[in-house]
Amino acid sequence: MQANKNIQKLTPYLSIPHKIWNSSQSNILKLDWNEATIPPSPYVIESIKKFLVNGNLNWYPNTKNLYLLDKIAEYTKQINSSFVELFEGSDSAHECIIDVFLDKCDKIGIVSPTYDNFRSRANGVGIETISFTLDDNFNLDFDSLEYFIHEKRIKLLYLCNPNNPTGKSYNIQKIKSLIINNPNVMFIIDEAYYEFTSQSVCDLVEQCNNLIITRTFSKAFALASFRIGYIISHPENIESINKLRNPKSVPMLSQIAANAALEDLQYMRDYVDEVSCARMEFVKFLNTLTTGGGGIFNDSVANFVLIQNENISLFVGFLEKEGIFIRNYSHLISKNCRISIGTRNQMSYVAEKIQEFAKKQGGFHLV
Repeated sequence: MQANKNIQKLTPYLSIPHKIWNSSQSNILKLDWNEATIPPSPYVIESIKKFLVNGNLNWYPNTKNLYLLDKIAEYTKQINSSFVELFEGSDSAHECIIDVFLDKCDKIGIVSPTYDNFRSRANGVGIETISFTLDDNFNLDFDSLEYFIHEKRIKLLYLCNPNNPTGKSYNIQKIKSLIINNPNVMFIIDEAYYEFTSQSVCDLVEQCNNLIITRTFSKAFALASFRIGYIISHPENIESINKLRNPKSVPMLSQIAANAALEDLQYMRDYVDEVSCARMEFVKFLNTLTTGGGGIFNDSVANFVLIQNENISLFVGFLEKEGIFIRNYSHLISKNCRISIGTRNQMSYVAEKIQEFAKKQGGFHLV
């Protein structure tokens, strides 16, 4: 039996083979999916151990974990937990939002290049997506974006801030003005990397019911394997979403982990500070390595940097042989790759290997 027509013509989200899980992991540095490069808080590990021994693993998970929702509301500075809801990661939240708020005739605007899964999901259910392309330096012209929204009759706009894969953070006040001035457009602000900037539009959700913020515990909190995230939005939107959302889809172990992580915020903040220092040192190294200018986008504020090289496949392959996995982004941005940032010690090792590559190639050649 054939898949439906939408799936037949769909260009899928291009994930990369997870070869790491099929190989020895002892000497591998995973810098391809922007996960944390350290384990979760010891408090998370201890809480999971306790639940495995004393919890009710034979039960379905808590479908309304008010204790955890209250903690998230407190962390995000919301009035109460009616403004937040759990999901099994941001991706599932995006899928649910598309299903709840859009009809087949609606159009989605996507500020791109960006995280591509939202586009893939929308196209997969037959909804048209239209890209608003950033300029050559990956900056966002808000006046042009607003014109685009009206000209294309956009029903929903997806904006990742900070953006993935560029690492850029957009002007938060201009984002807020865009949301306020366009009350008939739903704005999905993907704040997966919020912890690395502390800039958010979440203070708008009480007054703006055309805003949904998605966040995850996969990055700064080091809980990627647990697949847990949440949304922040007006209670009216939460109520609509919960008509479709599966309430037992977030595993209890994931809820336990997220709760424990929120009880040890200093652990997360220390890691974010370490990544920030490592990123600045790593970018400084890259800029001294290259000649001729350009090539290094040193205004990333997230836990990754985007760089270019004329031999990008060779570069990615060289690092992989050295046990360093990075992300080839040439499918979206020609001759570019994205490198997640770990600790300073980890990035010093990466720098050594990049230096070896440059020596073999007679330099780190930009496009």
